[in-house]
Amino acid sequence: MSESQGTNSGSHTSKIGSNSGSSAVCFGQYQYSADEYQAIQNALRQRLGPEYISSRQAGGGQKVCYIEGHRVISLANEMFGYNGWAHSVTQQNVDFVDLNNGKFYVGVCAFVKVQLKDGSYHEDVGYGVSEGLKSKALSLEKARKEAVTDGLKRALKCFGNALGNCILDKDYLRSVNKLPRQLPPELDLAKTKRQDFEPTIEKARYSSCLQKQSAGRPQQCENLSPCKPGQEAASLNPAEQEQQNSSRSSITLAFGDDATYQRKLRQKQLQQQFREQMEKKHQPAVSNPVSNQAASHSLPVKHSTSAAQREPAAEEEFFAGDIQ
Repeated sequence: MSESQGTNSGSHTSKIGSNSGSSAVCFGQYQYSADEYQAIQNALRQRLGPEYISSRQAGGGQKVCYIEGHRVISLANEMFGYNGWAHSVTQQNVDFVDLNNGKFYVGVCAFVKVQLKDGSYHEDVGYGVSEGLKSKALSLEKARKEAVTDGLKRALKCFGNALGNCILDKDYLRSVNKLPRQLPPELDLAKTKRQDFEPTIEKARYSSCLQKQSAGRPQQCENLSPCKPGQEAASLNPAEQEQQNSSRSSITLAFGDDATYQRKLRQKQLQQQFREQMEKKHQPAVSNPVSNQAASHSLPVKHSTSAAQREPAAEEEFFAGDIQ
C-alpha cells in the first residue's frame, strides 16, 4: 500500500506584487548584511557541546548519538531568528502498512525543505517507522511525525556544525563524550509564562498601529471629505460650523486614535449629506404654498404619515448602500 502527499506552504513562496509599479520584497528575497552574514557564519562553525547531544541504544548493542528535534529548532531560531527561516514538507510517501498478529507496522518517508530569508535552502529526506501498535491511525501518525522531524534535522544539519553536522564526526564524538556535562540551570519561576497576556508585545503592536494610522490619516481624511475644506466651511453658517467643530472634538476625545473614529466621522458626514438631500427635495414644496394647499386638499391625510414613515427607511437604505 502506497500513498503520496505533497504540501506547499504559502508563506514560504516568494511573490512579487506589481500593484504600485514596484516589486515588493517577500520571504526569500531579504539579503543579509556583511556583519550579519559573518556573525551567522561564525556561529554555525561552532561544534555542539555534550549538553546538546543525546544517545540511545540501537540494534546490536551499538550506541547512537543524535540531537533532539526541539533542541535543533531552538538552535535554528537563535541562529537565523524566528522569522529568518522556514521549512515545508514537499512530499510524503507511505512505503508500507503491514498487519501482523493484530499489530501494525508502518514506514513513511518525507522530503523536507528548509529555506532562509535570503533564499538559500537545503532539502533532505527523513524516515519514520511505527512498529507494534494496535491502532492503524496512531501508527500512521507516529510514522509521519517521525519522518518530518528526521527530515527537518537532516536538512538543518547541512547549514553547519552548530545545527547537528558535527554529530557525524566519530572522532569528535569520542572526544566530546569524555567531557563532563554541565548541570541544567535552575528553573526561574519568575521568568516562566503564567498567563496569556503579554504586555510588551501588546505595547509594541499598539505603537506600530499608531504609527501606521498617523502615516495614513491625512490621505484618508482627504478621501472622506467630498469637497475642499474652504468650500465646506463656506457652505455652513457660523452656528453649524461651531456645532460641527464641537461634535468633531467630542468624537476625537471619545475615540482618540482608534479606527472607530474614522467610521464615526464617515457616518456623520453621510447623515449630513442625507439631510441636505432631503431639504433639497422639500424646498419646492415650501416655496409654493398655493400648490401645497391644493395638494393637501386633494390627497388624503394618511399619505403624510406614510411619507414620514418612509423617510427613516430611506435614510437607513441610504446609509447601508453607501457604507457597503
